Amino acid sequence: MAVDTRPKRQRKEKNEEKRMELTEHLGELRARIIRIFLWLVIGTIISYIYFKPIYALLFRPMQTALRSHPDWKIIFTQFTQPFFVVLQISAIAGLIMVFPLITMELWGFIGPALTKEEKRPLRYIAPFSVCLFAAGVLLAYWVAQFAIGWFIGFVDLFPNAVLYQDPKAYVIFMLKLMGAFGVTFQLPVVLMFFAWVGLLRSQTMKRSWRTAVVGIAILGLLVTPSNDVFTMLMMIVPVTILYLGSIFLVQIVERKRDERLRRQSEAGS
Repeated sequence: MAVDTRPKRQRKEKNEEKRMELTEHLGELRARIIRIFLWLVIGTIISYIYFKPIYALLFRPMQTALRSHPDWKIIFTQFTQPFFVVLQISAIAGLIMVFPLITMELWGFIGPALTKEEKRPLRYIAPFSVCLFAAGVLLAYWVAQFAIGWFIGFVDLFPNAVLYQDPKAYVIFMLKLMGAFGVTFQLPVVLMFFAWVGLLRSQTMKRSWRTAVVGIAILGLLVTPSNDVFTMLMMIVPVTILYLGSIFLVQIVERKRDERLRRQSEAGS
């Protein structure tokens, strides 16, 4: 067991420096959490002001599916429901609106702890991740009208049935669908990260592509909130294509990683 042979005064000063450094980090973290909360409040307020166009955008897939049923309506069962629906939609839309600012706050706290080599891939992966998430959300928005139409078709099996839709349940369905597509479309980013840290090789992906397709199909079955065949296929097929395309991206990451390790080895020798 190593014994600290430094004078007591030096050890005390070193401990004080560590405590000051920890206090500064905690203070910065507290300040950034407060700013994140303020961004969320500002985003919620802006979304509340523009609630009507936001809700119209979310409701459009349902409106498209209900064109042949003009007598079906949105219904509230309690007088307090409209307020809470508006509040929830405004909060979620506000979070989406200020998400880039929240990301900047988190990056501002984590960034200084990373080395130059560790920061370099994030400059490309972060925008790529945002684009993939947006692509997944847009695809889900387009798929939503077909998924809703598929479900509505079962109402016609009941004679004289009329649909009175709870708006909160509908909005939650839409957000789950878009969130599921957006998160699942992050697969290439996850695979590239595994390749960067040395946990995945492109040759392994090539050998295991059949297993990966089966896994993607099971994932699509689990995370798709509507569970209809069309929606699941609209998730499984693009994600499978993303997986196959990720093999090429992983190869690029492998070369970059091998070059980085080689430079570090040469510098160490």
